[in-house]
Amino acid sequence: MNKFFSKIANFLILLPIFWSFTGLFHLYNGDKILVVLTLISALVSVIKYKKSAIVINIKSKYIWLMYSLLLISIAADILNIYNPINIRAIAILCVFLTFLPCQLITRITLTFSCFIGCINALFFVYNFTYIVPEDRGFWPINAIPFATYICFITVITFVLLLTSSNIKEKAILVLTLAISIISIALTETRGALVALLPTLLALYFYFSYQRKLLKRNILISIVILGLTSFTLYPIIKERIIQTHQEITQIDDGNTNTSIGLRLNFWKAGFNLIEQSPFVGYGDDYYSQLNKLAKEKVIIQAAANYKPPHFHNQFIDIAVKCGLFGLAFLLVILFIPIILFRNKSSLNAISIYSLISILALSGLTDVPFFHKQIFIIYFLCIGIFLNREKFKL
Repeated sequence: MNKFFSKIANFLILLPIFWSFTGLFHLYNGDKILVVLTLISALVSVIKYKKSAIVINIKSKYIWLMYSLLLISIAADILNIYNPINIRAIAILCVFLTFLPCQLITRITLTFSCFIGCINALFFVYNFTYIVPEDRGFWPINAIPFATYICFITVITFVLLLTSSNIKEKAILVLTLAISIISIALTETRGALVALLPTLLALYFYFSYQRKLLKRNILISIVILGLTSFTLYPIIKERIIQTHQEITQIDDGNTNTSIGLRLNFWKAGFNLIEQSPFVGYGDDYYSQLNKLAKEKVIIQAAANYKPPHFHNQFIDIAVKCGLFGLAFLLVILFIPIILFRNKSSLNAISIYSLISILALSGLTDVPFFHKQIFIIYFLCIGIFLNREKFKL
């Protein structure tokens, strides 16, 4: 009976992770439910593990980084300064990572989390694409950040697969990988593929090189890519045609298209950074867009669009927070790499992969603008950093 209750307790502690991989993306305010689950997790952790988890976790530099972000966020809110960090999201991460007994994050836990995450993703995309068709902009979370979320799960799954020696586990991971790739294809999100494909290829060739199987695996990868492209082409055919048409229109001087508007936003962003390089504009940049349109720097349609962001994480933060804000973002992004330098464990490779997805997806979107992506990214980074202490 004690063993049964122990398993129940561990499940309750891990609930915030399972919810972050599933329900967080089904509801627009799924982070509110995550607050309750995080408090339950912390309470059960204290009851079962006393203060042992806290003592270990509080020594982590990453935890202190999270608390620093929380304090900066609160201070910015009090001083009525533009704050790109969601206070609730960062507070959830601080509490959960402080009380999490990291020895619970085993390969089984990671495999299960990725599996239910991919099943959730496929159901989510299929539901809003075929069962109750809805424009991508009206999903509980926009299709672009949702595709980024699937990319995070995909690279974790791929690293687990490449380091697996168990046949049953490999079978589950191959299935999970296939489901995740189909889900990304169904979102018809081009930016996700720009982030995912280079990351997966880099992982594949890295492990091939390490195992001295590079030449053989290059041939295998060509065959797999060919079969995958052939299988997914009917799903993404329309998006490919649309992309080709948009590029043709841009060549003809018409930038009032999806890709063309992004180019206008980037151009506007660079101009605004040049005008206010250090302080930034916060959210007060809309009038500047109209000014740039009158000066023929961008088209009027781009100014009328009033974008909430500049469709590029790095340009967006530089416009709103200045170059100091951009420098701070890059520090946050690369601190885990510094902490993990010269390491090649599963945890290190997973962190490098997550950063790669975030950085590449940040070229065409603003992942940190979306609280769900903010939560799952920093949650995964925290988990893999702390797993390294236990050599899991």
